[in-house]
Amino acid sequence: MNVPNRVPWINIAVGILTIISPFVTTPTTGAARWAMVIPGIVIAIVAIIEMSVYAKSQSMSYWPVVNILAGIWLFIATTFAQGNTGMIWSNVVLGVSAIVTALVALSYERVHASAPHTAQRA
Repeated sequence: MNVPNRVPWINIAVGILTIISPFVTTPTTGAARWAMVIPGIVIAIVAIIEMSVYAKSQSMSYWPVVNILAGIWLFIATTFAQGNTGMIWSNVVLGVSAIVTALVALSYERVHASAPHTAQRA
């Protein structure tokens, strides 16, 4: 049974939420805003690349590792929040989401890249 990989779509949503969140949580500095916008762009672009690479080759790629690093950066970016609890929680939740979905994408690709491809029966 071939289950489609829907994790990159979730990563795109996480990336969009990460881009939008500094405008909702009103960060105190411009650096705090960019510390969230840039990882959000990275997460969304990497998810799109991951979908296109996997669709073409059906083999293991390590693009989700970049999303893990972006999630870690969101944890580090809490230092720019300067007491803004809404932004700190936003960074933590979105960072965990980015890391967990990237790990799920890696495991999905590992399982399906190592599984033998069988021809579908008519």
